[in-house]
Amino acid sequence: MIVQKFGGIAMQDYQHRKLVIARIKKAISIHQQVLVVVSAMGRSGQHYATDTLLDLIPSSVSSVETDLLSACGELISASVLCAELKKAGVLATLLYGRSAGIITNDSYGDAQIEKVDTTSITAAFQHVHCIVVPGFQGISEETQTFTTLGRGGSDLTAVVYGHYLNADVVEFYKNVPGVMTSDPFRNKNVELISSMTYEELQHKINGPVEVIQTRAARFAALHHVPLHIRSLYEDKEGTFVFH
Repeated sequence: MIVQKFGGIAMQDYQHRKLVIARIKKAISIHQQVLVVVSAMGRSGQHYATDTLLDLIPSSVSSVETDLLSACGELISASVLCAELKKAGVLATLLYGRSAGIITNDSYGDAQIEKVDTTSITAAFQHVHCIVVPGFQGISEETQTFTTLGRGGSDLTAVVYGHYLNADVVEFYKNVPGVMTSDPFRNKNVELISSMTYEELQHKINGPVEVIQTRAARFAALHHVPLHIRSLYEDKEGTFVFH
């Protein structure tokens, strides 16, 4: 099985989600089982983006309220994609909250993962080919309320599942071909880096080009989770990250 992670750009509208569904279908044909992790739709200013949702309440201090509101963006994405997958003929189901199995402390806005329970996921894979999970969130062991894993936390969600489910690879779909030598939106003379180590990925993250969340990259390096960073738009190899 593999884990696939789709960000806000991939989830922002139906035209993009058709590409997402095509990626998922192809993965099922190769790997049989796919766990899909999704971010909230779009970017700030779009209806269901996390920052747009947070603008609905007066306080910016992390709390039960802000984390619950933040979690809604990914819940919406996961619900919509799962419904569209079913309509497209894919055997899929949605898991969230306690059934998603990511248990954290109650440090709202930047929660730490304390344990991962894959029981519900393993059981669901007995009946479906695809499980959709909202990224960026967990459940507090103490309060049983939603918590969030910090900016870019959906990346961490995907890598954590990759480790605990012993996935063949964790795929990240981007609006670029993979990890590039520099920012392709700022420089014309850039090249794709076809493979790199975790240390090289960490160096890229510390530079001006954002690839994946820092916590996610560190977790992948610590547990040797194989990563594949590739384009949503082109069916090309992209960048492989390994030990």
